[in-house]
Amino acid sequence: MLRDIFKEHLQKRLILGFLVATCLTGVVATFVGIKIISRNTMDEAQRRVQQDIHTARLIYENNRERLAFQVRCIALRSHLDDAISSGDMFALEELKGLMCTGAEVNDGQGTECMCLDMLFLVDSEGTVLYRATNPAVRGDTVLWDPVIWECLDKKTPQSSTELISSKRIEMENPLLSERLEIAIVETPRSIETGEKQLSEGMVLRAAYPIFDAHGDFRGALVGGVLLNGDYAIVDKIKETVYRDEKYKDLDMGFATIFQGGVRISTNVITKDSERAIGTIVSREVYKKVVEEGKDWVGRAFVVNDWYLSSYVPIYGIDNSIIGMLYVGILEAKYRDMKLYAMWVFLGITTIGMIVAFIISFRMGHTIIERIRILKQATETIGTGDLDYQLPGSKSSDFGVLDEAFNDMVRSLKDRDDRLKKTLQQLTQTERLISLGQIAAGVAHEMNNPLGGILLYSNLVLEELPEDSPARENMKKIAYQTNRCKEIVQNLLDFARTPSGEMVLLDINDLLMTSLSLVKDQSMFHGIEIETAFAEDLPKVNGDQSRLEQVFLNLFINASDSMTEGGKLTVATKLISRFPSNASESTEMEKICLLASPHTIKITISDTGRGIDKAYLAHIFEPFFTTKDPGQGTGLGLSIAYGIVSKHDGFVDVESELGRGTTFSIFLPAKGFDNPEQYETREDIKVG
Repeated sequence: MLRDIFKEHLQKRLILGFLVATCLTGVVATFVGIKIISRNTMDEAQRRVQQDIHTARLIYENNRERLAFQVRCIALRSHLDDAISSGDMFALEELKGLMCTGAEVNDGQGTECMCLDMLFLVDSEGTVLYRATNPAVRGDTVLWDPVIWECLDKKTPQSSTELISSKRIEMENPLLSERLEIAIVETPRSIETGEKQLSEGMVLRAAYPIFDAHGDFRGALVGGVLLNGDYAIVDKIKETVYRDEKYKDLDMGFATIFQGGVRISTNVITKDSERAIGTIVSREVYKKVVEEGKDWVGRAFVVNDWYLSSYVPIYGIDNSIIGMLYVGILEAKYRDMKLYAMWVFLGITTIGMIVAFIISFRMGHTIIERIRILKQATETIGTGDLDYQLPGSKSSDFGVLDEAFNDMVRSLKDRDDRLKKTLQQLTQTERLISLGQIAAGVAHEMNNPLGGILLYSNLVLEELPEDSPARENMKKIAYQTNRCKEIVQNLLDFARTPSGEMVLLDINDLLMTSLSLVKDQSMFHGIEIETAFAEDLPKVNGDQSRLEQVFLNLFINASDSMTEGGKLTVATKLISRFPSNASESTEMEKICLLASPHTIKITISDTGRGIDKAYLAHIFEPFFTTKDPGQGTGLGLSIAYGIVSKHDGFVDVESELGRGTTFSIFLPAKGFDNPEQYETREDIKVG
């Protein structure tokens, strides 16, 4: 039923087609648009979190470098070498003022310094001489510390992040015991079971070597900051990167320092409004970052919400992984941005589909109306009324189609008129052919009388004495009679039906024979004929009468274009595959040489009125002519083109209005007596 309905109603079919195309386009555009929006939104969020982790790492490293710089400043201004030499540790009491007491110190250069949790002096053997935070404990060795070991061994400043046991941390500063209660260290087993151990703390450590006035190495000053329970770095990262940005009353971003896989310093807040100290990272992240040493970027559920997170490993001085640095941004903001963009895109697409349907309905109606008008027009033209033209309509959107239709009708009328004229010309051509056959018969009959006149003229000439005044007249009679015989013979040769026999021909002789037929005709009066034939040309394999027909046609066309006189130039040359001169060949010559390694080029040029470039592409088409009506059938060049093609040749033409025309005929060379002679001659231009 639907097939029958749409078969009868073209307008419904058009509307349905527009509707299906619009809906399909809308669905595809919506699907692709949503995919692109989703991907771009999440890609942008991931790019941001990657930039954030890079900034966080710089802040973390800056704190380590600040610690190293602060220890260096203390070592340089405190005369520690004298204290080590004299053994007087009371001079180091001033170091206590640099420890964490709730106030920060200044390095004397206007730079705010870090609050130190640990500061002690060791000799060159690694024995502790003085602890600023625990002066009573001294004399123990600290060579177990890799940072101190590297400093004493290489006598250069060293700094890094290290894990130190809780007992040694309490030995260096008893006041850190409260913060050590949250110094939770995990093992791979504790990640899986949730077990927690209070055994180590994560410390930023810096050591600076001490030399006396003579340059002798005396020991090192060691400083440290316990990261467990210290929120200065993570809060600095949050402040710098996220600037306390909030979304729906939620913090936009967080930062965390992990010791192994456990949070020891963070600004992630739990539901109880406390920092999420002691919580454990997921097994997937721990394995990727801590065990494999790779960065991790992706979605992660942190405490109570989803975050776009990035984790990077924290290395000790021995390149072992001791923890992780984390930043995360709230996914909810980007998720809401994505949903909003998707709804906006979907709404725009839906509105566009509705508008497209309305437009398609209107266009379908307009198309049907115009089809009816075109149908009526074609029926009128079918009756033979080629003067019919579509009426113009200001309300029509098919002006281009109307104009094309009217142009087609005018073209049909012109073609009809041309066919009528061509029929008249063909009729005239048939009459001329009949007259040519009669002329050939008359010429044949005249050949015998002319032979008799020539014979008797020569006999009379032989009998006349040398001093006879009639002798000169008899010579003229014999000369003119002989000339008449040659003209008649050439006419007979031209009128003779082509045999189709392909023989080796001398192209120069063939051109001279063709020229001799026309050069004395009245049409060539006032035309200068110039020949430039190459010597020792190889022969071509061809039908003599057919090739003469081609040349005669081109000669006559040239004379027709030079009605007020001019110059006809006929030239020949051999072109060959000769690599050293290949660049001198024209494009057409190169193309011809692909078909034959040796080709003869015949050039026929005139200085006539030329051919419009718009007509050059059509001059070899049957019945196409630029001559005035009644002056030609338009078959000559098409026949000539066909003859040359049957000889495996090519025809090319160059022309410009007012500057003459040049026809180039390329025929493959045959009949070489010695082919190498044409490949080694230096005077032959080849391509």
